[in-house]
Amino acid sequence: MKITISQLLIGVLSIMLAVSCKKETETINFDIGYNYYPDDSGSYVIYKIDSVIYNNFDPNNLKRISSLYLKEIITEDFIDNLGRNAKKIERYTTDSLGHPWKIDRVWYFIKNKTNVEQVEDNIRYIKLLFPMIESNIWKGNKYNLTNHFPFTDLKFTTSNFDWNYRVTGVNGNYTNGNIATDSVVTILQAADSSDVQKVYSLERYARNIGLVYKELWRLDAQLIDNQDYEEHAVFGFILKQSAIKYGKE
Repeated sequence: MKITISQLLIGVLSIMLAVSCKKETETINFDIGYNYYPDDSGSYVIYKIDSVIYNNFDPNNLKRISSLYLKEIITEDFIDNLGRNAKKIERYTTDSLGHPWKIDRVWYFIKNKTNVEQVEDNIRYIKLLFPMIESNIWKGNKYNLTNHFPFTDLKFTTSNFDWNYRVTGVNGNYTNGNIATDSVVTILQAADSSDVQKVYSLERYARNIGLVYKELWRLDAQLIDNQDYEEHAVFGFILKQSAIKYGKE
């Protein structure tokens, strides 16, 4: 059977069209990473928070260790003061699981196509940047005009609070004895240490759960010969927050 030039051209064009359609489909299915920060109302995560507080103004209580439990629930939608769709995060605490939860405070967040902004005690942070790919870098604290250090009354100068948030791992493994997953993104927010001060901040988010781990250090010391900060700090704190349960109400 003879094949005409017209038939040959039609065959080539058909193959090219099929390849083009396949590439287009692959582009559409590109993973942005939106499910690292779920936004369904009723979703909750329970955390155990361990903290160490150092205070050289009280020599009888220089180092204080404490723990509590935190429950964050995504609740109602509303329009923020910039006219954007936002959702509230109600935060409850208790000193022991099984005891009543007490409302602590209400935060909120805005999740759009490019990022997640979370407002904590009236201070806005850019928590995630989409698409969620390794080596992403952004100014997570650029809206913190007061330069307040998170969870404290401490202030930083603009220069040392201008943190570059950086994605250091995507789809990594994570387990803490309560939650195990192979789809965690790690975001290093700050890592600055010297012989007189240590600042360290890191967060991990899991697909379809949200934040599963947070670690935050702000310590002062006078170290000699690479002494350990946890043993020789004189002021500041260490906070570690680990997810132990999640679900939907």
